[in-house]
Amino acid sequence: MYKRNFSLMMTPIEKQAQFLKKIDDLLPGNTTLVAELSDVLRISSDSAYRRMRGETLLVIDEILLLCNHFNVSFDSLNPAHEGVVSFRYSKMEPTRDSLINYLTGLLKDIEIIGRAASPRITYACEDIPVFHHYRNPVMARFKLFYWMQAILNIPEMESSLFSSDGTDEELGNIVRRIYEEYAAIPSVEVWTETTIQSTAKQVEFFWEAGKFASKADALAVCSSFREEIAGIQKQAERSTKLSDTKAGNTGEAVNYQLYYSDIEITNNSVLIEVGNLSSVYLGHFSFSTMSTTSDTYCHDTRKWFDTIIRKATLISGMSEKLRYQVFRKFFNQIDALEQKISNGA
Repeated sequence: MYKRNFSLMMTPIEKQAQFLKKIDDLLPGNTTLVAELSDVLRISSDSAYRRMRGETLLVIDEILLLCNHFNVSFDSLNPAHEGVVSFRYSKMEPTRDSLINYLTGLLKDIEIIGRAASPRITYACEDIPVFHHYRNPVMARFKLFYWMQAILNIPEMESSLFSSDGTDEELGNIVRRIYEEYAAIPSVEVWTETTIQSTAKQVEFFWEAGKFASKADALAVCSSFREEIAGIQKQAERSTKLSDTKAGNTGEAVNYQLYYSDIEITNNSVLIEVGNLSSVYLGHFSFSTMSTTSDTYCHDTRKWFDTIIRKATLISGMSEKLRYQVFRKFFNQIDALEQKISNGA
């Protein structure tokens, strides 16, 4: 039997109201929808109010401006047919500038999420969430170096060797700000026994391929890796990604839930929920992402997350014994990697 799609039966005015409500949900408390519409569309407050009341319909150029500015999919106004979903992704070129543009876009996205009312990030972790790497300068430099050389294949880096005391102030500042924004947003992460393996394999590959400037540099990355995992363990114990000082200054210090799942996760999937607006980010080309705000896809992703979480075990704030056992497995993997490098194998 034909299944009616009631979203397609909405009037243009109702669709516009729904679209503007999604944008309104993204706005921080210190601004208003009328102010944002006036600024982005370069129209008067009266014109903005007429669009909000449905007296004036948005034209295609205005819709595109709003979609691009707030990273809202056009699907919000034009629901896709069943089984068809539109995704957005940033095209990556083999240049350092391309990586900077990608990271700057990621920072902008997460700043918008952080400023919105009651945001939540749910992350199914095939790999360690990239945000955590940005907390430690050595680990951040290693991951960025690895991506630029091994994934983006930037020509001028082809013969470069990784040094743990190298610096890239511009990239370092961007990723540090990304981590700080992520740390302030309430989030749920679902890890498995294999979540840290990808990063461990990257270190191992660089060691075996002679990509470190010295053994000391390889061991410095291992030490930074261990510090990163120990920091995440501490965050899970305290149920917050915030430092003691920052946690004490917020209304909701508990902003981190970590689950351990025996079910294998085969791709990094991230669900962002802000008011009535949801978006999904999927791992793409090793470390970049593609995203959608399709209502149907986001709804189905939430159901999938609910199933995964229901079958997983919460190890943040409770389950002290299991949390210790899980992280002991992670530390054992790092110990084995460090021992291999120390022995020169």
